[in-house]
Amino acid sequence: MTEEPLVDSAAIDDPVNPTELVVAFSSGLDTAGRMEITWWKRGAYRYHYTEPDGIDFRFDNHPKANTPDAHFHPPPDAGTAEPSFLGEETQVQVVTRAVISRWREVAVEEEPLDILNADAGR
Repeated sequence: MTEEPLVDSAAIDDPVNPTELVVAFSSGLDTAGRMEITWWKRGAYRYHYTEPDGIDFRFDNHPKANTPDAHFHPPPDAGTAEPSFLGEETQVQVVTRAVISRWREVAVEEEPLDILNADAGR
């Protein structure tokens, strides 16, 4: 929370057997939103951003038929999966910083939604 000033709170779902980190933001794409983050021991992950007005998107890395393991479900409704700009990256810190940086570009710097999954060399 000290690195991102727009974080209102961050909490795990269960202190004994945590499966998800929920990060609430004071600002968002249209309204304040939250990101639900799940990582599995085998390197799979899910970053699901949602707002009460219905904006949803997800960065996932897990096996999925007809889609690369690393894929993105675009806003506004976490639609059909497409390849993710994250590629095969699975380091927690790198993926987290990349996802939050892209969210910030849209939420704070008012870049267009398509920047969320744009190629790194854009």
